[in-house]
Amino acid sequence: MLPFLIYEGKVAIVLAVFSLFYRLLLKRESFHRLNRVVLVGMMLVSFLLPMCVITIHKPMEMASQQIPEEVSSIAGIAGTASGAWWPMALSILFFVGVVFVLARELVSILSVLRIIRQGECVQEEDGCKIIITNRDVGPFSWMKYIVLSRQDWASPHASILTHEKAHIQYRHSVELLLVDILSAFQWFNPAIWVLRMDLQELHEYEADDAVLRSGANLKDYQYLLVKKAVGKSGYSVANSFNHSILKNRITMMSKTKSTLTRGLRVLWLIPLMCMCVGLQTQTVYDDLPIRPENAVVLNLDADGLVYVNGPGYGFEVEGVGRYLRGRIGNRVYPPMAIQVDASPEAPAGSAEQLQDELRKVGLLKINRVRHE
Repeated sequence: MLPFLIYEGKVAIVLAVFSLFYRLLLKRESFHRLNRVVLVGMMLVSFLLPMCVITIHKPMEMASQQIPEEVSSIAGIAGTASGAWWPMALSILFFVGVVFVLARELVSILSVLRIIRQGECVQEEDGCKIIITNRDVGPFSWMKYIVLSRQDWASPHASILTHEKAHIQYRHSVELLLVDILSAFQWFNPAIWVLRMDLQELHEYEADDAVLRSGANLKDYQYLLVKKAVGKSGYSVANSFNHSILKNRITMMSKTKSTLTRGLRVLWLIPLMCMCVGLQTQTVYDDLPIRPENAVVLNLDADGLVYVNGPGYGFEVEGVGRYLRGRIGNRVYPPMAIQVDASPEAPAGSAEQLQDELRKVGLLKINRVRHE
């Protein structure tokens, strides 16, 4: 479970970096649809980037002396027993938070469905379903449904319907549902809740823009927003007409459209993602397959001479390195297994000196065998 918690921690860091990037470079721009794609994409990529690990493989050199099995086993058991409680405690706390957020989301969906089921349904020609409810709620939309109170239905509501139909057309509810599921697994991370709030803000900007493009008067529509600002839908999964970001919405409506050059700031995401992947580079020491024909046995005798693969010419310790280097050429990872068979009468320190020479050659594995 600890690796999963480490993964969640990496996701949290990436989300924080992306949130800072969005708020510094894109938040104030009027590219609403582009910003939507960027926001949702950043949240999805944040969960994928920690899985993209660049692995650098290097040959592994075995230690000259092995720890006795019984000692390593005792150490492993002691370490497990002393450090096992805190990963379990963190895991329990994490999943309690996940269940709580998902349960709250489910309650919100069930509440919306109850209103839809109990209300009066009016079918629109474009497939939207307007639910007229007796409850005192602000206008909101969810999936293909638009919920209006009877008071709103009885008063002029053309702009309201255009606004909510824009939410449905752009599938904002689907995006919120996806983000809420992702948020459940990052419930402890303020960055994802900030990004969710920014996404809701973009949804409102986009729906407001649809209303104005339909021919509505800017001042009249802004007055309608102020008039309806006292109501709230109260359901996290819904796109509410009366959102708490009223001031930002009115400001955005009157703002000059951003230039294409400013939209190109999104390209800074490419080096940012590359940096996030690069920071996860890890080195893996591989024990590469050994071909039998490349296995080498070095016999170190009592005179300090080294014999390669049995009786024959005896090398000085320094000469063995040059000889083997000539055999492997310029290959970086030679598939060669070296076994050092040291005589008990070998001069003191000669085995260690031989190992140092072999290390210079860049050998894959060194196994030392001593005669008793």
